[in-house]
Amino acid sequence: MTGDLMKNFVNGEFVDEGKKVTISSPVDGNPICDVILANKKSTLEAIDSAYEAYYRSWAETSVRERQAMLSRLARLVEEKSNEYATMESINTGKTLRQSMLMDIPLGISHIEYFAGTDEFKFSRDIMHPEYPDTRGIVQNAPMGVVGAIAPWNVPFLMAVWKIAPAVLAGNTVVLKPSHHTPLTALNLAKDIREAGFPPGVINIVAGNGSEVGNTICTDDRVSMVSFTGSTATGKKVMSMASESLKKVTLELGGKSPNIVMPDADLNHAAKGILFGIFLNSGQLCESGSRLIVHSSVREKLIRKMIEHLGNMKAGNPMDMETEISAITTGDQLKKIGSLVNEGESQGARILYQREIGESVPEGGFYFPPTILDNVTDAITVASEEIFGPVLAVSEFNHVDEAVKIANSTKYGLASGLWT
Repeated sequence: MTGDLMKNFVNGEFVDEGKKVTISSPVDGNPICDVILANKKSTLEAIDSAYEAYYRSWAETSVRERQAMLSRLARLVEEKSNEYATMESINTGKTLRQSMLMDIPLGISHIEYFAGTDEFKFSRDIMHPEYPDTRGIVQNAPMGVVGAIAPWNVPFLMAVWKIAPAVLAGNTVVLKPSHHTPLTALNLAKDIREAGFPPGVINIVAGNGSEVGNTICTDDRVSMVSFTGSTATGKKVMSMASESLKKVTLELGGKSPNIVMPDADLNHAAKGILFGIFLNSGQLCESGSRLIVHSSVREKLIRKMIEHLGNMKAGNPMDMETEISAITTGDQLKKIGSLVNEGESQGARILYQREIGESVPEGGFYFPPTILDNVTDAITVASEEIFGPVLAVSEFNHVDEAVKIANSTKYGLASGLWT
């Protein structure tokens, strides 16, 4: 793709208002292409376009018409799924295996679901028990302009996850993909236009949160903001959006535990735990970053995990056989290393670290899959989201103790129980 210029998508056109930057791959550090990052002016134009499209026509289109466009979009993406998967992996550093077998197919499935669902009911009758001779109607109406802010770790999936239900419900959308990983979202714009969505219904503006994101969150014409990302940024989004009483949905961080009971199938548990933390190199909000294991099976489980982890294939993420992803940004790589070092200084120890050495491309961002032991509640890595390939191990003797350890965090996103 080197030499290409990817632009933002506003009112059905590709626009070059903003700053040109070069996007490099975390796989090997090589440049991928140039991208125009939107500024406040182009973001306001996107909001203008979405606002006008909503009131001009979109809210009045039928559900069947909207679903037909979504169906066409799903077909177009599916026809180019290999292209999307390659672009997703080279931009994020996740393995091509993951993009080909999970992220892109899941995204297509999301679009197909909303293209075919009959669950969207814009009105329903109700009967009041005290007034049986009356008829009540609950009417659901579109909200208007929805601001959708997607994260850098799963950019394609999160983009369609936010766009599809919003437009089906009759809303228009201003999507902000991360400035780190905007490629598949900007590429999606071509298929959005070909699928027949009218100008302004879906706008895509890649850029920094401080400029593009803040503009979306504070503009009075945006009725709702859907944000996926860090807890710290989510708090800022909520604060800014509250000034104009926007509806806000937030999907933030996690520190998800896997509890292993003494009667668990340890081989099965070992594989599941490793998948839960090392998929996408732990750069998922629901990653199972904590292992809470019964003391009677701890040693046996750890041995099985180390055996399976040693067999995971390291290498170039663009090879379909590779199972270990790169770290998406240099800043994230530094954060992971810093938190592991802090954990060691507080008493945790590296029980096992999977050597990746020279098997990965030079110039890329990589952190070896790591298992930390002796992790107590007093250690930062027990409660702080690392967002990397690091598993923190604690042990328990009684189930009440396991539950207490699992709940000793500010997060509540996901958990697992092996028994």
